[in-house]
Amino acid sequence: MATAREMSPYKSFVEYLLEKMTPEEILAYKASDAEQERAEELTEKNKEGSLTLEERNQLQEMMNLEALINLLKVRAMVELKKHGSRS
Repeated sequence: MATAREMSPYKSFVEYLLEKMTPEEILAYKASDAEQERAEELTEKNKEGSLTLEERNQLQEMMNLEALINLLKVRAMVELKKHGSRS
């Protein structure tokens, strides 16, 4: 594993979460129904070109978070395959 000085803050945070949470906990995470509905609403408005600046910022924040969660889930799946399930 790279040292903290060699890692970006983003990767360092991912490593921290991977150390604190089990792969199963990471894989079980799901956005709430309200969050999913809001993301769909903002995505549709984005396609129509009718987002406000605030909505655009919110959508970008959601997309950034989704990328982080996806990275965590991929890493969790790799850990499960390497070490088997930690039931």
